[in-house]
Formats: sequence, structure tokens, C-alpha cells
Amino acid sequence: MNSIIERVNTVCQSVRSTNSEPISFKKLVGQLRRTFKDHDFDLIIKTKKDKTLDTGGFYVMAYYDPEDDFNHDTPIEVIAYHNFPDTDYFSKIQITEFLIQIFDAVVHEFRHRHQSIKRDYITYSAHESSPYKEYLSDPDEVDAYALSIAIELLRHIDAYRARKNLTRISIMSKMRRGTEFVSPNLRAYIDHFGLSELTKRIAKKVYKHLWTLDKQHIFM
Repeated sequence: MNSIIERVNTVCQSVRSTNSEPISFKKLVGQLRRTFKDHDFDLIIKTKKDKTLDTGGFYVMAYYDPEDDFNHDTPIEVIAYHNFPDTDYFSKIQITEFLIQIFDAVVHEFRHRHQSIKRDYITYSAHESSPYKEYLSDPDEVDAYALSIAIELLRHIDAYRARKNLTRISIMSKMRRGTEFVSPNLRAYIDHFGLSELTKRIAKKVYKHLWTLDKQHIFM
């Protein structure tokens, strides 16, 4: 996965570096689409207005479709839900916050693509529509979120400290940087499953990723 992570990071770094001045959300997304295309990524980026969000609020979701991948159609769709007024402009800090979510979502879906290719695009479940706790316990999601958690941890702390603290994952899941959890995904797993066989299994997977991931290619 390091090569994919490096490529996604290159896209995000490129978009950020070319925007020293504030930019509208529409132009930022347009630039992001073009940059992914220029780097030979086969994915779609969409935006949807969600008026239930606070003004200026946003979140990013992404989906991978193995059938589309098998048929050589675009397999990954990224959707940025937002409630931005048309007159709003993104500062450098806001651009970084948005690109972090894009980076994490795209890398997560490429992990699913990696899983799918290994089993010849066979789909075992439709867990996206399952209750959230069932979704989190799906083996594919446990595998993909282990990578996501490792990335979140390395974004805030060094690999040695992260590996050391994984022996106490309940405590680690409460670690914050300012008002935000160091790893929101780890927090979600502990909230739903506590200290269990599932969270111990995900901790082992995270531990392995912390040995192999190259921190310099993680967008932050």
C-alpha cells in the first residue's frame, strides 16, 4: 500500500501547494479532480449540499465497487458532503483539513480494492447498508480500518510511541490532540466493542502497519 499512499499524498500536496491564497470550495474540488486525473487515478469526486450540517461543516465518504472494477468502469466514488455558502473561501488550514479527509477516504477505498483483487473481485457482503456496529465488524472493514487507524496515529505521534501504547488500546483510544481524538476510528471501535477479541485483532493489524508504513508519505 505504500506506493498508493505515496501517490495520493503527492496529489494532496500538489493541491495544497498551489493554493497559497484562499480559494472557493467549487474551485478547490475542481482542482482536486484535475490533479487526481493528471496522476492517473480512476475515481470520481462528487459534492452534495447537506443543510443539516452546521454552516461551513463538511465530511467525506467514499465507496469502492468491485463489479465496476471488474468491468473496467470507475470503481471508486468520493463524495464530499458540505454546507458551505457560495461566498465562502477556504484558508490554508481549511484546505489541509479537507485534503486530510480526502486522503484518508481514498486510501481506505484502495485498501478495499486491494482486498477485492486478491480474491478475483468476489463480493462476500453488502456491509455498507448494515447497522454501523455490524459494518465495523466486517472482516474487510477491520482490515481497512486497521490501516486507517495506523495512518491517523502516525499523523500525530511517532511510530515507536504508537506501537508501545497499542498494548493499552482502551487508554490510547482516548488520546487527544487539542479537542480531537488522535484516532477517531480507534475511538469508534472501542466505543462499539470495548476491549474484545475484535479490538485486539485490529490492534495487531495496526501494529503491523506501524512497522511498514512510511510516515513521510502520509498527508498531514
